[in-house]
Amino acid sequence: MKKNIVLLCAACLCSMAAFAQPGWGGGNPGQNQLDASELKAPKITWVSESKDLGKVPQGVPVTVMFEFTNTGNAPLIISNVKPACNCTDAKWTKTPVLPGQKGSIEVTFDAASGGIFSKTAVVTSNAKPTESTIVFTGTVVEKGKK
Repeated sequence: MKKNIVLLCAACLCSMAAFAQPGWGGGNPGQNQLDASELKAPKITWVSESKDLGKVPQGVPVTVMFEFTNTGNAPLIISNVKPACNCTDAKWTKTPVLPGQKGSIEVTFDAASGGIFSKTAVVTSNAKPTESTIVFTGTVVEKGKK
């Protein structure tokens, strides 16, 4: 009889210890697990990743603005903006963009050659994914033509 009582007490203690561990139905659920909302990461959300400039006059540089918001929960840092061709120059927000704040990338295109164009620039940041591409399109026409 004593043996049965000892075994019963040992079984009770073991089950209490098991249920007190996170993930076993006791204690604080998820105590040692990270919630996705607790992870600190920036997120770049574009107003628009592409712009159609329509007709632009030949020989006149054209500037287009791409705006974004940091919708993450850590500072967003744009480390580089690399246009695909030498006919395009880029300027961007150099300071960290705090969560909820806005930033911008200004791209200037030298519209020297006539015809339809599609230009891209790769934006590198500390967000995931680390690279995103912005695109602008249009048609270069001779000055004075529509």
